[in-house]
Amino acid sequence: MNSVSIHKTGLPLILFLTIQAVYSVAYASTPADSKQPERAFRTSYNPDDSLAYDQFIARIPLDYAPTGAVALATLNLALHKAKKQAEITLCKGQWTPHGSVVFQQGPAIKRSPPQGIPSWHFNAFRQPWELACGTTSRAAFFLEMSRYLPAWIKIRPAGQLLAFRQGETVMLEQRAIAIK
Repeated sequence: MNSVSIHKTGLPLILFLTIQAVYSVAYASTPADSKQPERAFRTSYNPDDSLAYDQFIARIPLDYAPTGAVALATLNLALHKAKKQAEITLCKGQWTPHGSVVFQQGPAIKRSPPQGIPSWHFNAFRQPWELACGTTSRAAFFLEMSRYLPAWIKIRPAGQLLAFRQGETVMLEQRAIAIK
């Protein structure tokens, strides 16, 4: 295959976009010149300890993302932009660290509620790192970050029972607990 036919197929553009998507998942990456905090609070995921982690929940409408990869990219871009805006507002633009993902479920198409409109469901837990943001609490940072997110994303800081969506406090879905 000669180079003329490769350019006509758009392969270089597709490769470039794929590489950009993988490496520009900005919320999940750390700037090269930044220092990581010395410690994380947790090093592994235990579902019984889910409140010990930062949580991100999304119900991405199929209109916004026709595939799971597009849904994940859309989510990561929205989180990155919101995080950046919260850093500007609360931390004088200083980059704030975040932990690595310890658990991720999705994106997967589900109906919520069961008779509702299908959407891409995504749920992730991250290790909570100490904020490098003066006296701003994690809850205040997440609340501010939520103001810049679309309505289909909820975020919950570690140690909190309530989540935030678009600058308001919301309840997470209740789970049934079996007791013998």
